[in-house]
Amino acid sequence: MDNVRTISRGIDLLEFLNRSGKATGAHIASQLGLSRPSTYRILETLTACGVVRYSEKDNKYALDWSAQTLASGLTERSRVLCVATPYLYELQKKVQWPTDLAIHENGVMVVKELTHPISPYSIESGIVGSRHPVLCGSLGRAYISFCPKGERDAILKNFFSRCTGGYEYFNSMQQIEWMIAKTRADGFGSRQQDVNAETSSIAVPIRFLGRVLACMDISWIASAMSFDEAVKKFHAPLDEARRAVERQLAAETMLN
Repeated sequence: MDNVRTISRGIDLLEFLNRSGKATGAHIASQLGLSRPSTYRILETLTACGVVRYSEKDNKYALDWSAQTLASGLTERSRVLCVATPYLYELQKKVQWPTDLAIHENGVMVVKELTHPISPYSIESGIVGSRHPVLCGSLGRAYISFCPKGERDAILKNFFSRCTGGYEYFNSMQQIEWMIAKTRADGFGSRQQDVNAETSSIAVPIRFLGRVLACMDISWIASAMSFDEAVKKFHAPLDEARRAVERQLAAETMLN
């Protein structure tokens, strides 16, 4: 419990610095209702971790660049999930087949929202929070194909030596590069029964300001229709949902 309490206080402290910009240790302690020794111990730990920096000039602490970047990323993710979720459900109503919304975290795609429970055609229950190696499905293949090159190179660096999943579907980096080129040409990531023999899927990236914030997919029972037939039927509504999310993100940014 002490560890949990310390982590909770650390989060409170980071949130306070995010709001206030800069503050002395004494001021932070008084504002958060913490003892000064506890406050300085937490500040020392966060400084050692590189998320808080201390300035001897004014005796104040502030969020370091890495923490600011993290906060920005979390804000963008929360925002895109809020915007995209209603479109995900509208898309499911239109196509009837299940849809998913996922974000990328450290080489895996994390499902944040799904409509499998309400789809009459779903044969997979699906779990919010489930994690899938980036090359193991259409969501991850869409992400890695459309994210910035520097990010893509970092994800693929030492890929085969790490073997975090997905390597069984690609025997060489040349195959991965071919998949990326095809995905970019098609405009969507695809999975054709190579992970789950019963289903296939296609996915599109939700992009904003040069980054991929999330990916959205449609999956179907492979025996119900051919892959080409499914692409012809599903790609247009899936892509329209993507464009609608990106338009709303852009509109909200202009208003702010």
